[in-house]
Amino acid sequence: MPDPTNGWTEWSKYVLKELERLNTCYDSLNEKMNKISNDIMMLKVKSGVWGAIAGLIPVVIALILWTLSQK
Repeated sequence: MPDPTNGWTEWSKYVLKELERLNTCYDSLNEKMNKISNDIMMLKVKSGVWGAIAGLIPVVIALILWTLSQK
């Protein structure tokens, strides 16, 4: 009668190699996702700064015009 564990020994090596490969792919994707997340945060900060500057320009112009009209 053949030993049924011999087949599993072979498959267990394959399963472990596949799990290691998938873990490596997961780690790589996780690193890329973290980098993209950091890039998005930087873009949000930059857009906030540019939005503040763009909102400040009309206010400064209005204040200058108001000051000139008061004289």
